[in-house]
Amino acid sequence: MILEIDAGNTSLKWRWRGSAANSARGLRQLEAAVAHAGRPDEVLVCNVRGEEFEAELAEWVAGKWELRPRFATVARACAGVTIQYPDPSRLGADRWLAMLAGFKSARGSCAIVDSGTALTIDLLDAGGLHLGGYIMPGLEALRTALTRNTSIRLAPADAAESAAPGNDTGAAVRNGTLHMLRSAVRAALERFEREHERPRPKQDSPMVILTGGDAALLDAFLKEEPGRGDVLTVPDLVLDGLALAWPNPEN
Repeated sequence: MILEIDAGNTSLKWRWRGSAANSARGLRQLEAAVAHAGRPDEVLVCNVRGEEFEAELAEWVAGKWELRPRFATVARACAGVTIQYPDPSRLGADRWLAMLAGFKSARGSCAIVDSGTALTIDLLDAGGLHLGGYIMPGLEALRTALTRNTSIRLAPADAAESAAPGNDTGAAVRNGTLHMLRSAVRAALERFEREHERPRPKQDSPMVILTGGDAALLDAFLKEEPGRGDVLTVPDLVLDGLALAWPNPEN
């Protein structure tokens, strides 16, 4: 039995390997959820919350199960993916794990788009070489920055998210920020295909793999794009990557 944990910037996702994922607001809620669980063989973690959370989690796991959790660290080559960063440790473990799982799903060139607190886009060629990526604020971060630095105050949305022009300030902000991110993803994909992929039929175009809390807002948009290849949404891509980084944790 293996406990997998994805400690992201705003949420903590966890699952027993092979089971559905769950969300927790923090470590205390996770503790309550597994209070009566048996002792796992391994605890595997992707942590982007910093050293303080890492120490807190390690102390809890050691106290509860007398285990030392294993925290994901980026390897230059793993599961068919090769990283070009001069110092691979400078790449976020969450992005790396998402690439491992995304490349396995695509079985070829792909773009991994994770839309959460930040929106990240990572590009892999057909041989699994990481060609680089983009990092930008996610939807909520963009909207929070606007309300913090202007007199704009957003009321709860009374309509579905859309990239159409807004007819009131709230809609203009919500739609404008969504339009920004959709346009950024489109531009990154167009550059990727232009510079690294030969023109090809839609069914052979690089796969786009979406994950993160706002993936659904990008999914329909990308599927409507003429000439766009397969678009796949995978909610737990980082957790899936843990299984590829450590297929046999005991070894």
